[in-house]
Amino acid sequence: MELQALATRKITAYRTYRELHQQLSGCTSLQQCAQLSGQLLDAYQDNRMIWQELEYYQKHHTILGKHPIFSEFLRRKALNKMSVKELMQRKRQVEGNIWRAKSEMAKGDKPHLDAIRQARLKGYQSELDDINRLLEDE
Repeated sequence: MELQALATRKITAYRTYRELHQQLSGCTSLQQCAQLSGQLLDAYQDNRMIWQELEYYQKHHTILGKHPIFSEFLRRKALNKMSVKELMQRKRQVEGNIWRAKSEMAKGDKPHLDAIRQARLKGYQSELDDINRLLEDE
């Protein structure tokens, strides 16, 4: 299942990379070029990491496991094994983490950390969505 998700994500990352590369030639301001370049590098790095995973699997018939998608699958498996009480405790923790990440970004005192904080916030939000989905199923 992980490899199927990885292959799907590879197609998306490659298409994103191509679209951003085309948009880069038409950017009109330095700010726009910087933003597109950052997104382009992220898409390229994601594409390369996926390619390495798939090539490793093709050669060794086992998963390398360095791509972040594998940690997402492990997190989801751990959440699926939790009881309702544990899910509620984790939900409170994640909501606190989301609040903390948002307040750090709102301060604006360390803008060089905003990309890391944004990625962390996205991960927390994804985990909270998974927890809420599991709690609704109960």
